[in-house]
Amino acid sequence: MKSGYDLIVIGAGPAGLTAAKAAAESGLKVALLERKDTVHEILRMCGMMLVTLSGNYMGERVIHNEEKGLLCFPHCGFSLKYDGPTKDFFSWEIYSPSGEKIVFGDYTSNLQKGKAGRASAVYNKSWFLRGLVEECKHLGVNFFAGENVIRATKDGEGVEVLTSDGKHFKGVFAIAADGRQSRVARSMGLNKNRSFYASITSIGYEMTNLNLPHPHALYQPLVKSGDPPMMGFILPRACDYQGEDVWLVMTSNVDMRADHEAIFEEFTQRSRFADWFKGARKVRKCGCTGNMYAPLFHPFKDNVLFVGDAGWCQEAEMTGAVMSGWKAANTVVHALKEKKYNEEGIQPYLEWWKTYYLEKLDYNVFLKNLYMPILCSDSEIDYLFATIQETLPTVLDPYEVPTHMGRAMAKIIPTIKKGKPALLKKIEKFASFPPHVVLRNTIRAGFHCNFTI
Repeated sequence: MKSGYDLIVIGAGPAGLTAAKAAAESGLKVALLERKDTVHEILRMCGMMLVTLSGNYMGERVIHNEEKGLLCFPHCGFSLKYDGPTKDFFSWEIYSPSGEKIVFGDYTSNLQKGKAGRASAVYNKSWFLRGLVEECKHLGVNFFAGENVIRATKDGEGVEVLTSDGKHFKGVFAIAADGRQSRVARSMGLNKNRSFYASITSIGYEMTNLNLPHPHALYQPLVKSGDPPMMGFILPRACDYQGEDVWLVMTSNVDMRADHEAIFEEFTQRSRFADWFKGARKVRKCGCTGNMYAPLFHPFKDNVLFVGDAGWCQEAEMTGAVMSGWKAANTVVHALKEKKYNEEGIQPYLEWWKTYYLEKLDYNVFLKNLYMPILCSDSEIDYLFATIQETLPTVLDPYEVPTHMGRAMAKIIPTIKKGKPALLKKIEKFASFPPHVVLRNTIRAGFHCNFTI
């Protein structure tokens, strides 16, 4: 069939750039449309973690070959260039409001093992995106920056993409990689049947001169339980500022009505964790807000494939995003060679999505990360964290955390039953209550307009 492009990619984040690169390597004529004028300028808050270097994620075992400057995906069968800086961390420490903690990974033991003991690492996203853009341009991808896509519609056997300033791009297929607030998904009506769970707002600062218990760990303090809860996060940055280590310090809240600056000040100035920030200096402010939906169970409509966060629940992480972008692009290549310009042609991608996301990453499990601070009081969380004495496995995958937490709590059930029987009834809700029940108040506090409860 005749068309302007074989493939139009919407969004130049990790998923979109990987898709454009993979398609261009196979000889497709590719247009890449990006809303920002400068792709590698990171405006939205991002943790920039490599999920994960210490275990499997979506059936893949990601490898960072630092000597060759590559991120390798051996199960999928591709690699991406990354020769930029990283910073390792060796445990994930989750703190209760009074300072009790549950630890994923023995910090001291892992630190002694060096690279072999790390939980994972953070990378420099700006560096990573800049490198992908250069590769795409070298491969002949037609790059259009500053183009805000508002709609994609069926056009004969292909698809037409429209931008806010009236430009039209025609292709056989399109890949929507426009993030968790995907305008393409919304304009095509794909959000109407997706369950909505929360609007999450995060604000924070890149800061130096922190006084943390362990300088090479990832921190997640629960600032305050409640419905909705307040959570803090402290992550290392793969950069420095005037020779000093930099950390991203942030608070996340699922109530759009909250005073988010006040929450941050409470966390850093007056909470149990305030001593960590005495003498700290703010370098740069950042933040983000986004809706949390159920995933797209069928990430395809009218010759548009959805990849990365555009079809995920919360976030795919960079590693999940690039895997879906790579698979989608190669599926399009095969469909074009077979002259199957329809859903039949992209069945391999739909099967991959079902197997490696919907089945391996149960979004209901992910949502249970919010259960404890909603169902339990500060004192009950303190009690649970103090009673779980064991160090849990070294993991970073947020889909694994509820499983390990559940196993740890199962071991202390006799203690809880004897000391706090009322708490035991709440714990039973962790497994038995569906997300729309536990998260009913976070749903009401959001700004979604198609879901009522």
